Amino acid sequence: MRRLMHDMAVCALFGAVVVFAQDSPSYAEDMADYQLEEITVTAVRVEEYISNHPQLVEVIGRREIVERNLATVEEALKTLPGVDVSQGSSGSRVSIRGSGRSSGVLVLVNGRPLNSNQYGRLDLNTVPVDQIESITVFKPPVPVWLGPGGSDGAINIVTRIPPAADKAKDPRTTCKLRAGSYGLVAGSLSRMLELFHGTAQVTVSANHRDGKRRNSDRDTASAAVDWSRQGAQGVRYALNGRYYDSEYGCAGPTDNPTPAARQRYRKGSLESRYVGMLGENGTLETALYGDFTTLRDRSQSGFVATLDEYKAGFKADTTWTAADESWEGRLGVLSEWNTIDQTLTGEHERFRNSLSGQYDSRFAALTTTIGLKGDVTNDFGIDPGFTAGIGWSVNEKVLIKITGGYTVNVPTFGQLYQTAHGSIDQTRGNADLNEERIWSYDLGIEYRPAKETLLQITFFRTDSADLISYQRGGDLIYRPVNIADAWREGVELTGKSPLGTRLSSETSLILQHSENSATGQQLPYTPKVKIKQTLRYSFPGRKTRLEASLRYEGRRYSQVENRAANAMGAFTTIDLKASRAFTLWGVTCDGYVTVENLFDRRYQAHYAYPDDGIRLIAGAQARF
Repeated sequence: MRRLMHDMAVCALFGAVVVFAQDSPSYAEDMADYQLEEITVTAVRVEEYISNHPQLVEVIGRREIVERNLATVEEALKTLPGVDVSQGSSGSRVSIRGSGRSSGVLVLVNGRPLNSNQYGRLDLNTVPVDQIESITVFKPPVPVWLGPGGSDGAINIVTRIPPAADKAKDPRTTCKLRAGSYGLVAGSLSRMLELFHGTAQVTVSANHRDGKRRNSDRDTASAAVDWSRQGAQGVRYALNGRYYDSEYGCAGPTDNPTPAARQRYRKGSLESRYVGMLGENGTLETALYGDFTTLRDRSQSGFVATLDEYKAGFKADTTWTAADESWEGRLGVLSEWNTIDQTLTGEHERFRNSLSGQYDSRFAALTTTIGLKGDVTNDFGIDPGFTAGIGWSVNEKVLIKITGGYTVNVPTFGQLYQTAHGSIDQTRGNADLNEERIWSYDLGIEYRPAKETLLQITFFRTDSADLISYQRGGDLIYRPVNIADAWREGVELTGKSPLGTRLSSETSLILQHSENSATGQQLPYTPKVKIKQTLRYSFPGRKTRLEASLRYEGRRYSQVENRAANAMGAFTTIDLKASRAFTLWGVTCDGYVTVENLFDRRYQAHYAYPDDGIRLIAGAQARF
């Protein structure tokens, strides 16, 4: 009865907001009043890709990141339909289109692989949000030119190109502060300056948070420099360096607490990029990069294990486009060297070389794409991959997309040997894992009756051989295992629309079924129902905005065995956010207050890892 009353109250709340908005003034007009300053928008090429290609893509640009006061990459990803993020002390678990496998999500920065992805956790916060131009999410099957992997989707983070001083319209300095429940204190400072005949953006940040449970605190600090220089004939040179340092407790699940386990995680990266023209209709983009990661893991018993990881790589992409834009060709190469040295399992090395090609053609109302790739590693040999699709613009309002693809995921070092995220008290590797071989298909229908209105329905299916999942043993430690045969299928509904005038609505609904073919059981972290509803309202003439988000997730399991005792129950949560732009001593500012998990639902993001509870966060940013 309590759950029924709670759900009825939720529905009533959203219904009341919708009714209230029917007679309000224009939402679009007030959005123009609310903007802090002119902000660089998402790259035109990304927008063209979304409109002209069969693959399904979601994008959030810098304008929206600033306007909605999104403090981290995780917060930005949460705003996208069909994307969910669960945060923890040891990284983020990302779900794209209902999949519960972050290990199948390919993460890139400026088109090159981001290191690292361990035990289904992603270290997304190593990239400061102030330096991000856009975040693009590709739903499977992903295009081959993104690189190896990506069976469950891909995330490409594009950093900003700092404008030259004589062309800059944005403020040159951004200062952010926020504080909230469970000891949250965070701040960042970003500054643009002229350097070596180019423009650089320097960002530093620090963050402290105490979790609800004992030994769930976290301290982080980061510094980043992004420099670019415009050369002759459209040539651009860029250099990016980042350093990230985090120290946190590993509280463990409630049935296996580890109040003395701690980790320190440090990561640095350096990347140089070149962008230039190839003739009149071609472009060349290259990246030379290197990463290092160190981890100090102190277990509950006091034993200390260390992990050192190094990566060096080169990636080049060429694109040719016909003068009349009737076709486009892409050719890409990737070469990487990766090595780790871990206390328990020793030293391991991997060389990877990849070659990809994609051809897109446009004829009248049809857009076709076909891509092939080959991936070679010294430890798993040669693995092929491909994608193919057709987009048919039935008329100005209706678009049909059909896409299919095949990819192979080579197990990560963390899956094979030892995790970099998650204490050794909780996880181990499995050196006997096989590659995952995955077929993906989707059929999408888009209906756009107006510029700001979208209704999209997508039918999807994946068939997997040797799918990597996690099994918990009698010692309460998780270990990766191969599932010989598994599948997942369902339907995704996405809707975007202004309701009345100043109110906008965005809805994402996923209905799916998954199965381990050998046992008939549900795949881990794969609920049958996922719902995300967001309402955004702007008050007339007062630069104030409200945002409400509802999230529902059905019953799911953390283990391949689907034990009833380990099931995570369904839950519904609501988050509220209020933002207001103002001027203080002549400085343009923006303040906000957020209430997360409004009704204090004690749901589980992971088995026996309860949510921290209701959270209140207040913050402000100043740009000058």
